[in-house]
Amino acid sequence: MGARFAIWMNNVNPIFNLALIELTYCLECITLPPFGQLPFLKYLKLFSMPKVKWLESKFNGNDKYHAFPLLEVLHIGELEALEDWFEAGVAAEDGCLFPCLTELFLNKCPKLKELPSLPSKIKILHIENTGWTTLNFCSNSNPIPLKTLIVIHCPNITSLPLADEIPRLAALRDLRIIKCPNLISLGRNREVESTNNCHLMLNNLSISDPLVLLMEPLRSIASLKELNISDNDELVSLPNDAEQWFMKVSSSLSRLQFSSLKSLQSLPSSLESLSSLQLLYIGHEIPMLRELPNLPPSLKTLSFWKCPPELQERYREDEGSNGHKIAHIPHIHLNWCNIDG
Repeated sequence: MGARFAIWMNNVNPIFNLALIELTYCLECITLPPFGQLPFLKYLKLFSMPKVKWLESKFNGNDKYHAFPLLEVLHIGELEALEDWFEAGVAAEDGCLFPCLTELFLNKCPKLKELPSLPSKIKILHIENTGWTTLNFCSNSNPIPLKTLIVIHCPNITSLPLADEIPRLAALRDLRIIKCPNLISLGRNREVESTNNCHLMLNNLSISDPLVLLMEPLRSIASLKELNISDNDELVSLPNDAEQWFMKVSSSLSRLQFSSLKSLQSLPSSLESLSSLQLLYIGHEIPMLRELPNLPPSLKTLSFWKCPPELQERYREDEGSNGHKIAHIPHIHLNWCNIDG
């Protein structure tokens, strides 16, 4: 609970060989030990340290570091005072921060405005409740091995330069953009070149604003297996262009989920044309939905969770007025609990 760590930890020599470090609930800690100098450190987790402002500071004795030379996984959560990676006047000796990093998780760091240029080996990037404003990819032309990009509750972000890096993002399979109200662009506002090398091929896409479907490179997506739309209290219906977007993924989309959409009144009519759709999930907190569109013959599973009573009455298998519309579906999972229950 002290403001500074014991002297033995602030000296590199006793902790020279450490490969894994976790520090949690060090509520009074202001300055971290010189972890960036540890030559074998591969995993670092810092959680609930609300007074730490920098990962590396002048207090540690040097102005330049071989910064985190072997670090592969970095988890940072609830560092509310974190402002930057280095204190002013301190920098990585070779200009490269986290050269071996493959996984970066940031959560609840509202004062952190900048991220480092993404390391050349990064595979998972998860950023949540953080004040960052921009995402920088390495400037070289090498492929980016990023497989998972998750951005949640980041109000300051206005652009994610995905369209600019499409030829290098062939590995990207999981993209989640949730509750980023000021996001207006996913890169350059131009049509993506119609070659296989210039299209995203995602397994999973999770969004809260359907308008991102109309931004390149998602507008010209080549393949998608699962789409989740959730966490939007204002969405009444999908825009017309988004309805047409579904046709582009009709032969690949197999799972579709809607949840936590308090104003949603209708689902896209184009669902009927999704020839590969096998699972449709209508989740909780969709109180305004009264009717489903016609559903495709390919659908194997229809799952409801806490749907409104009006929808329940319409789709009862025995006496509901629309029960025949779902009679062809082999597996129907119904949890018809009242949404207020």
